[in-house]
Amino acid sequence: MYKHIALSGLSFSLMLLLLAGCGGGDTGTTTASRIDLGITDAPIDGADAVWVEFSEVVIQPADGARINILMEDVNGNPTPKRINLLDLQGGVRDMLLDGYELPTGQYSWIRLMVNAEADGILDSYIEFPGPLQYELRVPSGPQTGLKINTGFEILEGDTNDYTIDFDLRKSVHQPNGQVGPLGPVYFLRPTLRLVKTATTGTISGTVDPVVFAGEACDGNTVGYAVYVFSGAGVIPVDVNVNDPDPARNNPVTTAAISDDGNFTYTAAYLSGGTYTVAATCAADLDDPEQDDAAVTFVGTADVNVTAGGETLHPIP
Repeated sequence: MYKHIALSGLSFSLMLLLLAGCGGGDTGTTTASRIDLGITDAPIDGADAVWVEFSEVVIQPADGARINILMEDVNGNPTPKRINLLDLQGGVRDMLLDGYELPTGQYSWIRLMVNAEADGILDSYIEFPGPLQYELRVPSGPQTGLKINTGFEILEGDTNDYTIDFDLRKSVHQPNGQVGPLGPVYFLRPTLRLVKTATTGTISGTVDPVVFAGEACDGNTVGYAVYVFSGAGVIPVDVNVNDPDPARNNPVTTAAISDDGNFTYTAAYLSGGTYTVAATCAADLDDPEQDDAAVTFVGTADVNVTAGGETLHPIP
């Protein structure tokens, strides 16, 4: 359930009632459709949990006032929703909006408001074995939230199902010397990707364990991961969200490799097209704030993804 704050001065449901009372002959009557907005995640190494507390979803129509939607509990009371993002891997997602009514038309962006400050409150936090719990801070989070500058459309009669990929490998960073009331503070600077769910597909497969047997891995099993790059024949590189070079091909997403001896992986919510998948055993060394020469790749393959389908592809 959600609390609708504003839509051009009126809640949208009230606006529909007013329009209904004006008769059915006006062809310019505003129509509504429902939106489903899910959230998924790519993994981060070493952590047991990454909890993020969402308080509000803000949506900007291309023409009109912003729409603010508060998270609510089952009784309709404004209540932030806390999600462990590490539970949302391999195609799993949780819902931020489920069948929420919006006016049909074009929208410019979505903003996710989160409670994530170094204030001594474990509302958003990262947990390591121990357990050790450290606060997550989103710079300017209470003011601007997490903004997704991707336009989208709400169509009448359409499912309007969208997914936000919250890639933690590109997002979590521990700056040296940053300390809060509860100890070290981790920064959350997410690179969010919005896709229409029906237009995406999945890559699943196994990684040949032989590729991890050489000197490049030297027995390291902590950092097993698959990186997914847009286009065929891409030379894989580590994540660096600060690199200004437009030619740099940062991964679209990453996927964990199972540690059960089967070396399986699943990369989901990929738009149709061609991708390069590359395996590494050093993803745990990947700092999104800088280049990491130690992140080497030991197996690659080109894969075609079709909307609504699952491509099974081994590496190499």
